[in-house]
Amino acid sequence: MTVLQVPPVATISWINSMSPEHEMLFLHVGAAQNEYDDLHLQSSVWADGYGDFTTTRDGIRALIPDKDMFETTLGGLGIRGAGTDQIIVCLATDKSPWPYRAYWALRYFGIENVCVAEASLRTMLHGGLEDLPTKLPPVKVHCNLLDPDESLIAGKEDLLSSIKNSTAAEQILDCRSIEEYTGLPGDHPAPRQGRIPGAAHLNWESLMDTTGKFHAQSQLLQLYQDAGINQGSVVFPYCGGGIRSAVSWFAMSEILKWDNVRNYDGSWAEWSYLTDLPIEKD
Repeated sequence: MTVLQVPPVATISWINSMSPEHEMLFLHVGAAQNEYDDLHLQSSVWADGYGDFTTTRDGIRALIPDKDMFETTLGGLGIRGAGTDQIIVCLATDKSPWPYRAYWALRYFGIENVCVAEASLRTMLHGGLEDLPTKLPPVKVHCNLLDPDESLIAGKEDLLSSIKNSTAAEQILDCRSIEEYTGLPGDHPAPRQGRIPGAAHLNWESLMDTTGKFHAQSQLLQLYQDAGINQGSVVFPYCGGGIRSAVSWFAMSEILKWDNVRNYDGSWAEWSYLTDLPIEKD
Protein backbone atom coordinates (compact mmCIF):
# COMPACT_ATOMS: atom_id res chain seq x y z
CA MET A 1 0.00 0.00 0.00
CA THR A 2 1.17 3.51 -0.81
CA VAL A 3 2.13 5.53 2.28
CA LEU A 4 -0.40 8.34 2.50
CA GLN A 5 0.04 11.73 4.13
CA VAL A 6 -3.25 12.49 5.85
CA PRO A 7 -4.02 16.23 6.02
CA PRO A 8 -5.73 17.59 9.15
CA VAL A 9 -8.61 18.93 7.03
CA ALA A 10 -10.21 16.48 4.58
CA THR A 11 -11.70 18.10 1.49
CA ILE A 12 -14.38 16.55 -0.70
CA SER A 13 -11.92 15.98 -3.52
CA TRP A 14 -9.37 14.35 -1.20
CA ILE A 15 -11.94 11.95 0.25
CA ASN A 16 -13.41 11.09 -3.15
CA SER A 17 -9.93 10.42 -4.54
CA MET A 18 -9.17 7.69 -2.00
CA SER A 19 -8.72 4.31 -3.63
CA PRO A 20 -10.30 1.14 -2.17
CA GLU A 21 -6.88 -0.02 -0.94
CA HIS A 22 -7.04 2.63 1.79
CA GLU A 23 -9.05 1.62 4.84
CA MET A 24 -11.10 4.70 5.69
CA LEU A 25 -13.44 4.97 8.67
CA PHE A 26 -15.94 7.84 8.83
CA LEU A 27 -16.51 8.71 12.48
CA HIS A 28 -19.75 10.65 12.90
CA VAL A 29 -19.51 12.36 16.29
CA GLY A 30 -22.21 14.31 18.09
CA ALA A 31 -24.06 14.94 21.32
CA ALA A 32 -27.30 13.17 20.35
CA GLN A 33 -27.92 10.28 17.98
CA ASN A 34 -30.97 11.95 16.43
CA GLU A 35 -28.61 14.10 14.36
CA TYR A 36 -27.02 10.91 12.99
CA ASP A 37 -30.44 9.42 12.34
CA ASP A 38 -31.38 12.60 10.49
CA LEU A 39 -28.43 12.48 8.09
CA HIS A 40 -25.33 10.31 7.87
CA LEU A 41 -23.10 8.45 5.46
CA GLN A 42 -23.97 4.79 4.97
CA SER A 43 -20.29 4.07 5.50
CA SER A 44 -20.04 5.97 8.80
CA VAL A 45 -19.96 4.85 12.43
CA TRP A 46 -21.86 6.79 15.09
CA ALA A 47 -19.91 7.93 18.17
CA ASP A 48 -21.55 9.59 21.15
CA GLY A 49 -19.47 12.65 21.98
CA TYR A 50 -20.00 12.66 25.72
CA GLY A 51 -20.29 8.90 26.09
CA ASP A 52 -17.28 7.95 23.97
CA PHE A 53 -14.91 10.91 24.15
CA THR A 54 -15.36 12.11 27.72
CA THR A 55 -15.68 10.67 31.20
CA THR A 56 -16.40 11.95 34.72
CA ARG A 57 -13.70 11.74 37.39
CA ASP A 58 -13.83 13.03 40.96
CA GLY A 59 -17.07 14.88 40.25
CA ILE A 60 -15.71 16.69 37.18
CA ARG A 61 -17.45 16.03 33.87
CA ALA A 62 -16.16 15.92 30.29
CA LEU A 63 -12.59 14.79 31.01
CA ILE A 64 -10.67 12.70 28.51
CA PRO A 65 -10.96 8.95 29.24
CA ASP A 66 -7.96 7.01 30.46
CA LYS A 67 -6.04 4.85 28.01
CA ASP A 68 -7.53 1.45 28.87
CA MET A 69 -11.10 2.73 28.82
CA PHE A 70 -10.52 4.56 25.56
CA GLU A 71 -8.99 1.51 23.85
CA THR A 72 -12.12 -0.48 24.66
CA THR A 73 -14.41 2.28 23.41
CA LEU A 74 -12.51 2.90 20.20
CA GLY A 75 -12.17 -0.80 19.44
CA GLY A 76 -15.94 -1.07 19.64
CA LEU A 77 -16.18 1.67 17.02
CA GLY A 78 -13.82 -0.16 14.68
CA ILE A 79 -10.80 2.07 15.34
CA ARG A 80 -7.54 0.13 15.29
CA GLY A 81 -5.43 2.74 17.05
CA ALA A 82 -1.91 4.04 16.64
CA GLY A 83 0.58 2.77 14.07
CA THR A 84 -1.91 1.41 11.55
CA ASP A 85 -2.81 2.38 7.96
CA GLN A 86 -6.43 3.05 8.88
CA ILE A 87 -7.60 6.60 8.08
CA ILE A 88 -10.21 8.17 10.36
CA VAL A 89 -12.35 11.05 9.10
CA CYS A 90 -14.23 12.86 11.89
CA LEU A 91 -17.44 14.63 10.89
CA ALA A 92 -20.85 15.83 12.07
CA THR A 93 -24.20 16.50 10.44
CA ASP A 94 -24.03 20.26 10.97
CA LYS A 95 -21.56 22.77 12.43
CA SER A 96 -20.25 21.16 15.61
CA PRO A 97 -17.24 21.10 17.93
CA TRP A 98 -17.41 17.33 18.40
CA PRO A 99 -15.30 16.23 15.41
CA TYR A 100 -12.50 18.43 16.78
CA ARG A 101 -12.78 16.96 20.26
CA ALA A 102 -12.54 13.51 18.68
CA TYR A 103 -9.54 14.53 16.56
CA TRP A 104 -7.73 16.02 19.57
CA ALA A 105 -8.44 12.96 21.72
CA LEU A 106 -7.21 10.55 19.04
CA ARG A 107 -4.06 12.58 18.49
CA TYR A 108 -3.51 12.75 22.25
CA PHE A 109 -3.23 8.96 22.28
CA GLY A 110 -0.92 8.73 19.28
CA ILE A 111 -3.26 8.18 16.31
CA GLU A 112 -1.79 10.16 13.41
CA ASN A 113 -3.93 9.11 10.43
CA VAL A 114 -6.90 11.22 11.49
CA CYS A 115 -8.53 14.25 9.92
CA VAL A 116 -11.69 16.34 10.15
CA ALA A 117 -14.09 16.87 7.26
CA GLU A 118 -13.76 20.41 5.89
CA ALA A 119 -17.40 21.31 6.60
CA SER A 120 -20.64 19.81 7.86
CA LEU A 121 -21.80 16.57 6.28
CA ARG A 122 -24.90 18.33 5.00
CA THR A 123 -22.73 20.84 3.15
CA MET A 124 -20.28 18.26 1.81
CA LEU A 125 -23.01 16.02 0.41
CA HIS A 126 -24.40 19.01 -1.48
CA GLY A 127 -20.85 19.64 -2.69
CA GLY A 128 -20.45 16.17 -4.19
CA LEU A 129 -19.14 13.94 -1.38
CA GLU A 130 -19.60 10.33 -2.44
CA ASP A 131 -21.00 7.56 -0.25
CA LEU A 132 -21.33 3.80 -0.44
CA PRO A 133 -24.69 2.46 -1.68
CA THR A 134 -25.21 0.18 1.34
CA LYS A 135 -24.53 0.54 5.04
CA LEU A 136 -21.44 -1.15 6.44
CA PRO A 137 -21.95 -3.12 9.66
CA PRO A 138 -19.77 -1.98 12.59
CA VAL A 139 -16.77 -4.21 13.18
CA LYS A 140 -15.28 -4.56 16.65
CA VAL A 141 -11.47 -4.60 16.55
CA HIS A 142 -8.51 -4.55 18.90
CA CYS A 143 -7.35 -0.98 19.49
CA ASN A 144 -3.83 -0.12 20.60
CA LEU A 145 -3.07 3.41 21.82
CA LEU A 146 0.20 5.06 22.75
CA ASP A 147 0.90 6.84 26.00
CA PRO A 148 -0.64 10.33 26.10
CA ASP A 149 1.11 13.20 24.35
CA GLU A 150 1.26 15.67 27.22
CA SER A 151 2.27 18.51 24.88
CA LEU A 152 -1.35 18.64 23.66
CA ILE A 153 -3.03 19.05 27.04
CA ALA A 154 -2.98 21.48 29.95
CA GLY A 155 -3.98 21.06 33.57
CA LYS A 156 -5.12 23.53 36.18
CA GLU A 157 -1.56 23.85 37.50
CA ASP A 158 -0.43 25.15 34.11
CA LEU A 159 -3.09 27.84 34.14
CA LEU A 160 -2.44 28.78 37.76
CA SER A 161 1.23 29.22 36.90
CA SER A 162 0.28 31.37 33.90
CA ILE A 163 -1.94 33.57 36.09
CA LYS A 164 0.81 33.94 38.69
CA ASN A 165 3.54 34.79 36.18
CA SER A 166 1.30 37.06 34.08
CA THR A 167 3.61 37.33 31.07
CA ALA A 168 2.95 37.52 27.33
CA ALA A 169 4.77 34.19 26.94
CA GLU A 170 1.64 32.34 28.14
CA GLN A 171 -1.95 33.23 27.32
CA ILE A 172 -5.32 31.82 28.36
CA LEU A 173 -8.12 31.85 25.78
CA ASP A 174 -11.80 31.49 26.66
CA CYS A 175 -13.63 29.87 23.72
CA ARG A 176 -17.15 30.02 25.18
CA SER A 177 -19.93 32.49 24.40
CA ILE A 178 -19.52 36.10 25.50
CA GLU A 179 -22.37 35.53 27.97
CA GLU A 180 -20.48 32.74 29.72
CA TYR A 181 -17.27 34.76 29.61
CA THR A 182 -18.89 37.70 31.39
CA GLY A 183 -20.47 35.54 34.10
CA LEU A 184 -23.84 34.28 32.90
CA PRO A 185 -24.75 30.56 33.07
CA GLY A 186 -24.02 28.32 30.08
CA ASP A 187 -25.87 25.29 28.74
CA HIS A 188 -24.27 23.03 31.34
CA PRO A 189 -24.79 23.95 35.01
CA ALA A 190 -21.58 24.92 36.80
CA PRO A 191 -20.93 25.52 40.51
CA ARG A 192 -19.69 29.04 39.74
CA GLN A 193 -20.00 31.48 36.86
CA GLY A 194 -17.31 33.70 35.40
CA ARG A 195 -13.97 33.19 33.68
CA ILE A 196 -10.38 32.29 34.46
CA PRO A 197 -8.51 35.47 35.49
CA GLY A 198 -6.71 37.20 32.65
CA ALA A 199 -8.32 35.12 29.91
CA ALA A 200 -8.81 36.61 26.46
CA HIS A 201 -12.02 35.75 24.62
CA LEU A 202 -12.76 34.37 21.15
CA ASN A 203 -15.93 32.35 20.66
CA TRP A 204 -15.14 29.11 18.80
CA GLU A 205 -18.05 29.75 16.44
CA SER A 206 -16.35 32.91 15.14
CA LEU A 207 -13.62 30.78 13.57
CA MET A 208 -16.03 29.21 11.05
CA ASP A 209 -18.83 30.05 8.70
CA THR A 210 -22.33 28.65 9.19
CA THR A 211 -21.43 25.43 7.34
CA GLY A 212 -18.68 24.57 9.80
CA LYS A 213 -15.87 25.48 7.41
CA PHE A 214 -12.93 27.42 8.85
CA HIS A 215 -12.27 30.91 7.58
CA ALA A 216 -9.13 31.53 5.52
CA GLN A 217 -5.83 31.51 7.40
CA SER A 218 -5.45 35.27 7.04
CA GLN A 219 -8.84 35.83 8.66
CA LEU A 220 -8.07 33.37 11.46
CA LEU A 221 -4.82 35.20 12.16
CA GLN A 222 -6.69 38.49 12.32
CA LEU A 223 -9.30 37.08 14.68
CA TYR A 224 -6.66 35.82 17.09
CA GLN A 225 -4.70 39.05 16.81
CA ASP A 226 -7.84 41.09 17.56
CA ALA A 227 -8.44 38.88 20.61
CA GLY A 228 -4.91 39.62 21.83
CA ILE A 229 -3.52 36.14 21.18
CA ASN A 230 0.05 36.03 19.90
CA GLN A 231 1.57 33.29 17.77
CA GLY A 232 4.76 33.05 19.81
CA SER A 233 2.98 32.43 23.11
CA VAL A 234 2.01 29.20 24.82
CA VAL A 235 -1.80 29.29 24.47
CA PHE A 236 -4.22 27.50 26.79
CA PRO A 237 -7.69 27.41 25.18
CA TYR A 238 -10.58 26.38 27.42
CA CYS A 239 -14.39 26.26 27.37
CA GLY A 240 -16.99 24.43 29.44
CA GLY A 241 -15.43 20.98 29.12
CA GLY A 242 -12.55 20.99 26.63
CA ILE A 243 -14.85 20.40 23.67
CA ARG A 244 -15.45 23.80 22.09
CA SER A 245 -11.87 24.73 22.94
CA ALA A 246 -10.69 21.78 20.83
CA VAL A 247 -11.92 23.74 17.79
CA SER A 248 -9.65 26.66 18.64
CA TRP A 249 -6.81 24.26 19.46
CA PHE A 250 -7.26 22.74 15.99
CA ALA A 251 -7.31 26.14 14.28
CA MET A 252 -4.11 27.28 15.98
CA SER A 253 -2.21 24.00 16.02
CA GLU A 254 -3.30 22.22 12.84
CA ILE A 255 -4.28 25.02 10.45
CA LEU A 256 -2.03 27.90 11.51
CA LYS A 257 0.72 25.46 12.61
CA TRP A 258 1.41 27.24 15.88
CA ASP A 259 3.57 25.43 18.40
CA ASN A 260 2.71 25.19 22.10
CA VAL A 261 -1.10 25.20 21.99
CA ARG A 262 -2.42 23.04 24.83
CA ASN A 263 -6.11 22.34 25.32
CA TYR A 264 -7.23 22.71 28.95
CA ASP A 265 -9.24 19.50 29.26
CA GLY A 266 -10.74 20.28 32.66
CA SER A 267 -11.90 23.70 31.48
CA TRP A 268 -14.70 25.48 33.33
CA ALA A 269 -16.16 22.16 34.53
CA GLU A 270 -13.07 21.71 36.71
CA TRP A 271 -12.20 25.35 37.39
CA SER A 272 -15.67 26.24 38.70
CA TYR A 273 -15.89 23.01 40.72
CA LEU A 274 -12.67 23.60 42.67
CA THR A 275 -13.62 26.56 44.82
CA ASP A 276 -10.03 27.43 45.77
CA LEU A 277 -9.34 28.44 42.15
CA PRO A 278 -9.75 32.16 41.38
CA ILE A 279 -12.38 33.54 38.99
CA GLU A 280 -13.31 36.84 37.37
CA LYS A 281 -16.63 38.11 36.06
CA ASP A 282 -18.11 41.39 34.93
